[in-house]
Amino acid sequence: MKIAKRIALALFILAILYGVGRFFLVAYDSYVFLPRQPYLQMQTQNTITLKWQTPKAEIGSIDYADTYHVSEKKADRYHSLTLTGLKPDTCYNYKVNATSLNIDNTNRVFCTLNTKKDLERLWIVGDTGEDSTKQRNVYRAMLSYVDNNLSKIDLWLLLGDNAYTSGTQKQYNKDLFDPYKELIKQKNIWAVIGNHDARRWAFYDIFDFPTKGESGGIPSKSEKYYSVDEANFHLVMLDSETEDRSANGKMAQWLAKDLAQNKKNWTIVAFHHPPYTDGSHKSNNPKDSGGRMKEMRENFTPIFDKYDVDLVISGHSHVYERSRLMANHTGMSKRFDEALHVKQPDLHTYTKSLAKTPNSGVIYIVDGSGSKADSGTFNIPELSIGYSASGSVILEITPTTLSEKFLTDNDVVKDSFTITKH
Repeated sequence: MKIAKRIALALFILAILYGVGRFFLVAYDSYVFLPRQPYLQMQTQNTITLKWQTPKAEIGSIDYADTYHVSEKKADRYHSLTLTGLKPDTCYNYKVNATSLNIDNTNRVFCTLNTKKDLERLWIVGDTGEDSTKQRNVYRAMLSYVDNNLSKIDLWLLLGDNAYTSGTQKQYNKDLFDPYKELIKQKNIWAVIGNHDARRWAFYDIFDFPTKGESGGIPSKSEKYYSVDEANFHLVMLDSETEDRSANGKMAQWLAKDLAQNKKNWTIVAFHHPPYTDGSHKSNNPKDSGGRMKEMRENFTPIFDKYDVDLVISGHSHVYERSRLMANHTGMSKRFDEALHVKQPDLHTYTKSLAKTPNSGVIYIVDGSGSKADSGTFNIPELSIGYSASGSVILEITPTTLSEKFLTDNDVVKDSFTITKH
């Protein structure tokens, strides 16, 4: 009996030591200081924020528009400067000044959010967090598509799992800030959190997101869910990993209120866990991903249907998948009825009304192959298209059309569709 008690006590002590050690490891990985080149955050119609980190505490400053100079008030290694009084629909050159960090100031340009533009282009890429040949080729294919002219991209969106395997500060430098350094000079990083990002606490330390409706929509009072208004579309960003996903939770309640007031012609919703997938994850398995896909399907797709969302895009499964226009399907695949749930059966051409019309159909995309491509079964009726191919999504949006292309890492447009509104 005494031996058993001693063994139990020893195991208890080991568990405590492991827990304490694990806590300090997570905290270290999440908040360790690393130098970091400037990156753009909190883009609005008339403000933008620059963040960067220098090896030594110093007073940083920014020169922009060949005229203006803004400086910090006190020295620090962590720098954040917000430029105010900017004009909508305007791009500015800028330069960030530091003494202890060699900042690359070539080709630095930022733009405010658009209020009027005939054509807007988005680059949307998921699960980019592996510094790999596929990641580089997916990025290169996008650059080739826009003729290496980043001014042709209006918005860059990351769909989670942005730094493998655990979303540490070091992994973010290696897997995000280094590979995309030229893009980061010019484009605000809009990102949702994935399950790998959530293994540490770095994500919400690195990124600043609007809580007061600064970039559009209604105030959320949380960085975990918010909206961005561009000229032709309303973009909603949700945290399907760490936030309450219940039907009456704060995120769902905010989403319904935000979409109810949305007047933009097009509505796009982004989050990490797809409601429907048969790729490297299985949405028909209620235990897959801790039930997150099931909860997003059951509790959030009815809100998308009610408020006439046009496109829902997620990552997580390391494949590409797409539905047709569909509505009112919250169950597993065995309950899917094509006659009931598919609104328009064509694979590539759809029409919708400019007037918000409940249950007129949503297209669901899984875009999770930004740095790797896994195998998939691709055998669920909700998703008509599926590919085990690395790639990214290009959206081109006008006031009356939304066109999508799945662009692979070898420059092939593997899938496309267009929705036209009248």
